[in-house]
Amino acid sequence: MYCVEVIRAEIELQQHMISSSVDAAGRATTPELRQQWIDTSAELIQGLAKLEGVLYRLQVHMLPRLHALDSLALAEAIRQASTESAPDHTSDCENPTWL
Repeated sequence: MYCVEVIRAEIELQQHMISSSVDAAGRATTPELRQQWIDTSAELIQGLAKLEGVLYRLQVHMLPRLHALDSLALAEAIRQASTESAPDHTSDCENPTWL
């Protein structure tokens, strides 16, 4: 559950960055600068798609197991994921080789 929350937070951040990048492209003063922002937006969108795929895999993995898990431990994992800023754990969650 920890990784689900970490990936959700990463998705929210990615969406914010995409929005900012698209806005910057619209305000660009030169065609070159506009193209750079468009390219950045495209990269961010690809990253978002990857994160959404990871989230889906995590949810599919967790869903059938939820009934057997301790609800207090789940709540603690969610709380911990939402209060920590843990870039070292983010990479572990983005590449869940344990699935």
